[in-house]
Amino acid sequence: MSDKKVMLDVQNLKLYFRTQSGPVQAVDDVSFQLKEGHTLAVVGESGCGKSSLSKAILRLLPRNISTYEGSIIFDGQDLMKLDDERFRKEIRWINIASVPQASMNSLNPVVRIEDQLIEPLLVHDQFSKAKAKERVAEVFEIVGLPVDFLQRYPFELSGGMRQRAIIAMALASDPKLIVLDEPSSALDLLSQANLMNVLKRIKQQINTTFILITHDIGTASELADEVAVMYAGKMVEYASAEYFYTDAHHPYSQKLMASVPTLREDKELAFIPGQPPSLINPPTGCRFAARCDKRFDKCSQQPPTTYLDKGATVQCWLFDETGEVKHA
Repeated sequence: MSDKKVMLDVQNLKLYFRTQSGPVQAVDDVSFQLKEGHTLAVVGESGCGKSSLSKAILRLLPRNISTYEGSIIFDGQDLMKLDDERFRKEIRWINIASVPQASMNSLNPVVRIEDQLIEPLLVHDQFSKAKAKERVAEVFEIVGLPVDFLQRYPFELSGGMRQRAIIAMALASDPKLIVLDEPSSALDLLSQANLMNVLKRIKQQINTTFILITHDIGTASELADEVAVMYAGKMVEYASAEYFYTDAHHPYSQKLMASVPTLREDKELAFIPGQPPSLINPPTGCRFAARCDKRFDKCSQQPPTTYLDKGATVQCWLFDETGEVKHA
């Protein structure tokens, strides 16, 4: 086990959205820990609650919130006890930065890259303009972009370059944690590979802590130290990357792994029949049961969190309290 300190400790986090049909249970009683310098990959199908989890941590919340509770301890500080103004001034972007989904479209097309990157430093960190320009030049080099590209407009950069520019913006304030929401989803395969190499270099050079949200399990393996599997608002499995990729435990995790093609193994790819349940009125038992080929009678009840070897957890009735596999 790593002896690094715990940077982020999330316990029993809930985020429900209010709708006319009832509350959407986007994040339902989620708990995990993330150590300093590590990367947690949060994986799962679209609509499983991955992006809502990042919004809960960053407190980027819409107005229709019906439930937002739990514990978020970041670097020893309970973020849930901070009011919105203090959170905005002291935490968001200063200590926890984000690279949002489809972020390469977030840049203003008629403003030079440099002017957009220095703005957060002028506003949040109160840098002088000269110091801010010096800092963004440093982070541009870190992400592998020529410094003279700072004088260009976003439309003059490729998609992969714009994505790296947004990552540079997130790095500029030297945050302790960066949340990456599907950073490579809009890129071609070569640009995806280049971006992952950039992120690995950043992690090695400046020991950045990441939360990587992705539906691409193969991409996640490039960067992850730990893997969390979300399904229908629940975190159904959490394990070290080495443990997860060699021995995924939850039936949903196993199905996800079986759907990933490999270069060195000739295997028949699998798929998951059906679709995820509605988060407005989810099943009272295991939320994956209707799509699971290993379900049995007890799956009509919500499974508890079972602790396995090497700090892994799983929510499945196939495992008892000792972590041993039970047979249906």
